[in-house]
Amino acid sequence: MNCKEVQRLLVPYINGDLEERQEDEFVRHVRHCPECYEELEVYSTVFAGIRQLDGDEEKVDYRTLVEDSLKTSEEDVLDVHFWHVYSFLLKMAATAALFFLIMRGLF
Repeated sequence: MNCKEVQRLLVPYINGDLEERQEDEFVRHVRHCPECYEELEVYSTVFAGIRQLDGDEEKVDYRTLVEDSLKTSEEDVLDVHFWHVYSFLLKMAATAALFFLIMRGLF
């Protein structure tokens, strides 16, 4: 993902509207690009301030707002990856068990 794509996805990221893959790529880029990180800080601060003024959000710690958001996204992506791997391994175990039962029944 490049800076232009990240800038296009700032608002959807803040609103939680990115798909898993997009969110993963977005966070990876922002972690390594100081300009995009700063842009995310600006957008996040403005959006949090507006939500707070509207009464939609409790008091916000603006100093850790972006870092907390990125950590949460990274944890969410790791959780999804874990469940994909777990599901794959479970399917493989079931396939192996079925194969074993079939082979045992044939002989």
